[in-house]
Amino acid sequence: MTVGLAPTTTYGQTGARTTPTESASVKKALLYSILLPGLGHKYVEGGRWTRWAVAYTAADVGLWLSLFGGEWQRNHLENSYTTLASRSSGAQLDGKDRTFYLNLASFESSNQYLETMLRNRAWDLIDYVSEPAFHWEWESQRDFERFRDLRDDAESLRRRRSILIASLVANRLISAAIAARKATRTRRLSVSAALAPPIEDWPVIALRVGF
Repeated sequence: MTVGLAPTTTYGQTGARTTPTESASVKKALLYSILLPGLGHKYVEGGRWTRWAVAYTAADVGLWLSLFGGEWQRNHLENSYTTLASRSSGAQLDGKDRTFYLNLASFESSNQYLETMLRNRAWDLIDYVSEPAFHWEWESQRDFERFRDLRDDAESLRRRRSILIASLVANRLISAAIAARKATRTRRLSVSAALAPPIEDWPVIALRVGF
């Protein structure tokens, strides 16, 4: 995951704030915010749960619940489509990677895969099905389409997981920056964060803090 600086649409909080406690430590504000977003705000405000402290904490809890719920659902979908493939495609699944499952979802048989590669002159991909362990043939169009739908749903949840993890990190960074600035008694602050174009499967968070 990459965290960088970039111009983005600003959201967050800007303006006057209540006076923090006299002994507020920037390091503690940062540490508490990384541990639990909103906890740093509570610390610098003398132990009070302000509306921003509650908002950051509630956002963190909601993101974790979404992450765990999505992972449970994704595991269920993966078990379903691997069971279907084992029963209806004749494929040997042990030790197979995501590329093999992608091919299972894209071609009704290894022969169709081979014919397509030959037709497209993708010579470097022809040997992929040269071994019997990489052969398959779906028993029915219905099972093939069912497998494809289950796998697509699982992949969508996998991509969603990356976005949720990025959001958890962003929530901590923004909360920590604001809490730390509160501890230094600065009166104005602007914070912005957004998802930049992803690198491979990982989203990029563009974070900008202005004092």
